[in-house]
Amino acid sequence: MAGQSRRLCRFLPRVVALAVMTAASVPIAAQTPRHPSPPVGTIGPIIENLASHRGTGVYPLFTTVDLKTGSATARQALIIIHGRLRNASDYFATGLAMAKGAGADGKATVVVAPQFLDQIDVTAHHLPDRYLQWNYDWEDGAPAQSPAPLQSGASAASSYDVLDDIVAKLSNTSSFPALRRIVFVGHGGGAQILARYAVVMHPQAGPPVSFVIANAGTYLYPVAARPVQIECPDFNRWKYGLDNPPPYVTGATDILREFAARDVTLLLGTKDRKATGILDQSCAAKTQGRNRFERGRNFARLLAARAIAPNLKYVIVPGVGHNEKGILLSSQAAAAVFAPGDRPR
Repeated sequence: MAGQSRRLCRFLPRVVALAVMTAASVPIAAQTPRHPSPPVGTIGPIIENLASHRGTGVYPLFTTVDLKTGSATARQALIIIHGRLRNASDYFATGLAMAKGAGADGKATVVVAPQFLDQIDVTAHHLPDRYLQWNYDWEDGAPAQSPAPLQSGASAASSYDVLDDIVAKLSNTSSFPALRRIVFVGHGGGAQILARYAVVMHPQAGPPVSFVIANAGTYLYPVAARPVQIECPDFNRWKYGLDNPPPYVTGATDILREFAARDVTLLLGTKDRKATGILDQSCAAKTQGRNRFERGRNFARLLAARAIAPNLKYVIVPGVGHNEKGILLSSQAAAAVFAPGDRPR
């Protein structure tokens, strides 16, 4: 092992240099495996305007409470993110089931399920151009394909700008005076977007924000180290590392400090060990492990060993594979989502 570590240390600087030199010429979309899917069946009925300083456009969502009207009694907000199929209605139903299982504490929980639309969804449902839309890259925090920014030279809104916008609306004390905690929950594609947003999120005033990330396919490493030692020039390129990130990512010197303070829980199903199907098989993904279970455990262990994220923890969910309801309706998920004082009794 010592010999392997020395070889990796000699190899990494060359890899980082190559990644930096080539990153600018390779678009983000070309770096990420794509798995197109049919147009989504249902569009969220609530339409929110993105705050103008975040970008241009509107986004749909499902919610138990109007974000403008708010709630005088809500103590917690559960923001649940759909997977790659953009089926926010299904994830909203799962969020409602999670809240119902929490009893009285669930009744004091606002459930919000935003929806990230691909261009095929906007076309299929004849939606106006003002709807934010992506090209299967919303999971990566990429700028929207449309609408274009109002200011010349500005970037289109990122999917992370949408998440920031929801946090800001929930943090409005005039609308939600009793809110004490915001929890993001995601599985699969939803876990992918949160595994990156949790690292690079722009801090803002409001209740503490926690993350519960279930069975993500890959992770954003904030350091140039990987658990699996294979030769891969792209290992540290976004979305796997911080080289050539999307325009949303700013203040690189503050990222590690801010990430270290965040409350992040990884939920890992013991049966989510398939290395086939839609699982990312790029060389950058393979430096993180063979399957989702290994990749999540490796990520948590490496960051713990380097004392990078003291509030990051991983929780094993026995007998569950890549199954949204199986893992998000587990007792382990309930314990992570409903913090002490807000947990189900």
